[in-house]
Amino acid sequence: MLAALALVLIPTTVIKGPLFMACGRLLIGGLAIHLVLCTARHWRRLAWCVRLIHAGVLIILIGTLWGRAGFVATINSYEGDAISSAFRWDRQEDTALGFTLVVKKIDRDYYPVPIRVGVIIDGQATTLYERRSGEGFNHAGFRVDLLDFDPRGPALHLAVTDLDGVRKEQTATREIPVGQPGLVCQLVAFQTPVVKRSWVDLEISSGDSIPFVGQAEVNHPLHWQGLRFYHTATNVDPSGRAYAGIQIVNDQGIPLVYLGFLIVSLGNGLLLYRKSRRRGPYSSGHAAISGV
Repeated sequence: MLAALALVLIPTTVIKGPLFMACGRLLIGGLAIHLVLCTARHWRRLAWCVRLIHAGVLIILIGTLWGRAGFVATINSYEGDAISSAFRWDRQEDTALGFTLVVKKIDRDYYPVPIRVGVIIDGQATTLYERRSGEGFNHAGFRVDLLDFDPRGPALHLAVTDLDGVRKEQTATREIPVGQPGLVCQLVAFQTPVVKRSWVDLEISSGDSIPFVGQAEVNHPLHWQGLRFYHTATNVDPSGRAYAGIQIVNDQGIPLVYLGFLIVSLGNGLLLYRKSRRRGPYSSGHAAISGV
């Protein structure tokens, strides 16, 4: 049964067909029944810590079956689009979600790259500096801090502290600023950065209730009413417009699976402790002496 289960579950990770899903549920259910009958038959001979391990495995199998009664759905969405349906892999079709999902913003964090910034004071170009995002420089008594860089603009967000200590934020682009007093900056050149981290700001609304707002990442899903929302990818369409991939998972069996793992770990630990106490530090030596 374990071999058959492996042969079914391995392709199921790639092929989300109804036949594979049904076979997986059948084999997991059969394995759970087999474990119950085997434990009942040998109940008196099993140590209590072994019974604990069997109970943990059974809870894991039950949680797996419960989770397979849920679904996995995926969608691609642009910023601001309201989504009310998604593709369910168990049904192989678009299905209504029962709520509205909006990707409010696609956020990215980039690794620092060299950036060339031109300094303009009272309309006169002065000096060219090369720094990385997060760094800064001093010029003519002013302090310029490069806060972050967005290559999609492209736009460089920075803060300028004047001679009186007043700090103001501004955005530098490739356009030459004209008619602006004081110190302003122009984005001259940059290297294309690599995305370090990406996440999305989501808004979920159902009926007349207050919309729920949160963030979702690849390994940090957004939880809402038993559903988990993962940010799976960020891509750009042929026109250059960015969109985000969202995966919606309905798996109510996860708490049971975690509980089962905890019980199995506890049972294994107690079993090892029991065996070590039974042997003792001089068990082999005592056995040799008694044999003599």
